Amino acid sequence: MRIRVPCKKIRERFLLIYELEGCQSAVDFLARYYRVRRMRIILNGKKAGNGNYAVYSRNRAYFTKRGLTKRTVLHELYHHLVYVNRLEMQAKREEGNANHYAKDFLVKIGRRLDSAR
Repeated sequence: MRIRVPCKKIRERFLLIYELEGCQSAVDFLARYYRVRRMRIILNGKKAGNGNYAVYSRNRAYFTKRGLTKRTVLHELYHHLVYVNRLEMQAKREEGNANHYAKDFLVKIGRRLDSAR
């Protein structure tokens, strides 16, 4: 099973919800889209630790204030999708895939929005 970046309509709606209603509502929207349980967003820099901006652990993502960005939220959401779908992959590969997922999610939206100007 492969976790795919949603279509542009879903990505745009995620960004709109993120800006208007907040991070947790936007993540809940994507969880419903993927039909998985929700991921809790917790702003607690102590849990992130070790110089990390964010850490995922069992349906919870812990963020520092500096780390609570769209890209890191999407990165941790990818880890959540891997966890709830019980996908097996090496940690290094999962990190790389999470980075690509977040980047592709935002870059494809950016291109579309820039071309509309």
